[in-house]
Amino acid sequence: MRLTRKTIWRLAGALLLLLVAAGIAAPYFNADRFGRRVQASLEKALDRRVEIGKVRLDLFGGPGFSISDVVIHDDPRMGIEPLAYVTSLETRISPASLWTGRLDFASLRLVEPSVNLVKPAAGPWNLEALLSRALAVPAAALPPIRVRGGRVNFKFGEVKSVFYLSDADIDIEPSGGDGGWGLRFSGEPARCDRPVRGLGRLTGKGRWRPDPQRGDRLDLTLELEKGFLEEAVALLRGRDPGIHALITARARLAGPIAGLEITGRARIEELRRSDLMPPYGAGWTFDYRGRLDLTTQRLELETSGTGPLALRFCAAGYLSQPRWGALLTLNKLPLRSATGLAPHFGLAVAEGAALDGEVSGAVGYSPESGTQGALLARDVVLKAPDSGPLRCARLPVLVEPNHARFGPATVEHSDRHELSMEGDYTWSKRLLGLRLATKSMPIAEPLWGAPPLLEHCRGGVWKGDLRCRVEGEGPPSWTGAIQVEDTQVAVPGLAAPVEILSARMVLKEGGAVMEAIRARAGSSDFEAHYRYQPRAARQHEFRVSAAQLDAAELERLLAPALDRRRGLLARTLRLGAVPLPDWLAARRAEGMFKIGSVSLGSSELASGLSGRLVWEGASAEISNLEAQVQGASVTGNLIVNLTRPTPGYHLEARFRNLPWSGGEWEGEGVVRTQGLGPDLLSSLRADGAFTGLSVVLAPEAEFDSVTGRLDVRFSRGAPRVEISDLRAVSGQQVFRGECRAQEDGRLSVEFSDGRKHIRLAGTLWPLQLEPVAR
Repeated sequence: MRLTRKTIWRLAGALLLLLVAAGIAAPYFNADRFGRRVQASLEKALDRRVEIGKVRLDLFGGPGFSISDVVIHDDPRMGIEPLAYVTSLETRISPASLWTGRLDFASLRLVEPSVNLVKPAAGPWNLEALLSRALAVPAAALPPIRVRGGRVNFKFGEVKSVFYLSDADIDIEPSGGDGGWGLRFSGEPARCDRPVRGLGRLTGKGRWRPDPQRGDRLDLTLELEKGFLEEAVALLRGRDPGIHALITARARLAGPIAGLEITGRARIEELRRSDLMPPYGAGWTFDYRGRLDLTTQRLELETSGTGPLALRFCAAGYLSQPRWGALLTLNKLPLRSATGLAPHFGLAVAEGAALDGEVSGAVGYSPESGTQGALLARDVVLKAPDSGPLRCARLPVLVEPNHARFGPATVEHSDRHELSMEGDYTWSKRLLGLRLATKSMPIAEPLWGAPPLLEHCRGGVWKGDLRCRVEGEGPPSWTGAIQVEDTQVAVPGLAAPVEILSARMVLKEGGAVMEAIRARAGSSDFEAHYRYQPRAARQHEFRVSAAQLDAAELERLLAPALDRRRGLLARTLRLGAVPLPDWLAARRAEGMFKIGSVSLGSSELASGLSGRLVWEGASAEISNLEAQVQGASVTGNLIVNLTRPTPGYHLEARFRNLPWSGGEWEGEGVVRTQGLGPDLLSSLRADGAFTGLSVVLAPEAEFDSVTGRLDVRFSRGAPRVEISDLRAVSGQQVFRGECRAQEDGRLSVEFSDGRKHIRLAGTLWPLQLEPVAR
């Protein structure tokens, strides 16, 4: 019978469908009756006792079996724990089994197993012993083994290591005809006592050839995908070192098991402190070499090349009881390159600052002894934007466990200025202690956290002894005593900086004092004492004394605080309110002042002026005000309101012992005004009461006392005076009086007791009265 092409295709399709149907149905077919043969074949292939669970046929990918709950026992010399616990073991039957009648396996695939690699006290690893059977048994007797998604544990005798390999994929298969084995694996190193958080995946590919006569040889290529350096360190130390970096590495291992030669290359990126944002810029690539002894678990690595940095790493017992150490050697490392790393570790450097010089020495670390070493920086030059360069010919650094000391060293600013510096740093507390001493050093723009008060000084020099303490991210804390000379301080609210000729600063915990101040503001010289307490209700406390003060100059200096009017149009139309500047809203100050003489131009307004000032934001109050005005003693309280664009004044005053017309006068009153300059008079309002004793107003107007009330207003630039309740007493006579102000500003005064009339006339300024003829 002749078959047509169409018939052949139909038969092939039917056969294919039959095979697919058989493959789908095979897993549901109970193949436990093959269990004993499968178990025996596995034990023969692995040379180990094997326990199995359910057995099912698997036709896809080649005929074979899928076996669940498999336990592969180990050689009794390796301990009582099995070699592997396997969730599912997939086997493929060797094609030769189809005509030999023996059940041989072409491959074994272990899905999600837990494998124990054991190193007994004497003898090779259990995996070595298993694969070494290839020397005595044909390699085909041990089929290729594949592990997928497994966990590889490491044991030494009966003690299991804290280290293991998670999510491991491993391929082991015969390679060549000389008993060699091809190896391929990947996985993530981890510890039992901490979660895996991104160390990176380790992959390897190579060949292992056991040889009892010449020694086992291994040729392997390893690659670490991009992972976190802190996780690699934590894998050895058991805790995060606080330093972040991304690391990739590649290595080649070749040679006998007891002496593998290592060559490779690594790259580090984003080196920074763990709590800071990632930096931008290039990383570092370096070559390394070393030696590994798998039998004794000893590893030695060192960077290769002739650069200024060399790193050496040694580890022993790294899988059982790790002991390791690292040594960093610096050979004339340029400090300019190290400056770029400072912001990555939270060290603030002023914009435009540059550091030159070189550093040499060595620093080592091991978990047992901590960090130790010694460094020496030479020809250091620090350039700041607003000052001359600082030079240090020699700066020693001694590194101890959890501690580093640097100095003493001499820092030169110029031929005439030197600074002595020494300090220490505690790693665990991130605590920096610094001591600075000088006989004369320019005050420059601070690179970071300058002392209180001194940070506001510009120009001049300082001398004395300073100590600084910085803990973690907290602000610097300064103590010490220094002298400053010929410097300037810009005070918010003053139109010109205060020129400090000399002053002594005493810095204490939580504050600072500036004493024996000799200074100048504008054209006024003064002496002062100042205390700064940042945590007090009023941070600024002062005492000021001056021999002379010009009122116009004082108003000019205080113009930024007193006059906050905006442009001409806004002032004219009074558009909107003027907000308080931040410095004014935050001002909290109190102090005492004393001024020998207050003048306006060539005229003296007052002498012996003193009082107590309390400045709270937009309100300034002067209490206990005392002064001598025209021979009279004046006391009172003054309140200045700064909420408006121009200030408002409210004065409650009392005067005594004012000599006039042969007698002494006293009184009290309230003065209100606002504005600046001429506006002070135009908006002035005053009222009060007065009393005069032993007054001679005219030959016929001699009184024992004169009393009255006074009301002053300004209109059209001229004062308007009203005197009421005027009363005079002469012996037993009581006179009632009237006072009228004329349009020309002259005064007319009349006294009468009903029988006697006294008329007087004169001027208000200067106040002078004369009798008027009847």
